[in-house]
Amino acid sequence: MTNLELAVVVIAGFLSGLIKNGVGVGGGVFLLPTLAVVFPAKIALALGAPLLLASDVIGLRYYWKEWIERSKLVRLALAAIPGFLVGTLLVSIIPAKEFKFGVGLFGAFYALFQLFPSFTPFVFFKKQFVRATSFFAEQQIYFFGVLGGVASVIAHAGGLVWSMYLMNEVRDRRIFVGTTVIIFLLSDAYKTFAFLYIGLLSPEFLIATLPAIPAVWVGGAIGNLANKHMRETLFRTLVLVVILLVSLNLCF
Repeated sequence: MTNLELAVVVIAGFLSGLIKNGVGVGGGVFLLPTLAVVFPAKIALALGAPLLLASDVIGLRYYWKEWIERSKLVRLALAAIPGFLVGTLLVSIIPAKEFKFGVGLFGAFYALFQLFPSFTPFVFFKKQFVRATSFFAEQQIYFFGVLGGVASVIAHAGGLVWSMYLMNEVRDRRIFVGTTVIIFLLSDAYKTFAFLYIGLLSPEFLIATLPAIPAVWVGGAIGNLANKHMRETLFRTLVLVVILLVSLNLCF
């Protein structure tokens, strides 16, 4: 690995720790284009998994036991597992650009609905959406769980999908981030081993990410500190803005 490649890996590690421990969403999607500056797209995808896993371990320390009630957490995690498996089967054959565009479009509309709830067209569509989904409100957790699992493997975009569910379920910023950390830990552990198994990530590249671990720790500490001192309204607005930016990044 060249000095430039190593520098990019370190910067990517810092950003993943900062974003994930600060707002709980967007770390993976911002990580991917950063790594793609010097690595091919598939290698960038694979390298992101161990870096994200390192930031999850740091986050687990900061947000221990700060997550949603156990029954919902278990259901969301269990729903994500078949998504992981489907994503692993599809990662080598599905057109990544089209998949990212679809997830990004979905996320962008969601963020705009939440940021501008009084905008007349949004009010109309939101009423129709609530009416259409009221029959399976309890099943939404499974939909977001599975879709997040697929998006996580293919584009490191699982956090975007899971956060859209959690925004309506969680009002406390610490609980929000703590819940994403647990789901991310499961997701990134699976992806690291799966990418090794299918040959997308080599042991040499896995070892090459180790110098970035201190940067992940520093980014995680700064993100956790920022989260502690944010107001709830500012946090929710910031999360929605990050979702919007991540979604537009996936689209374009």
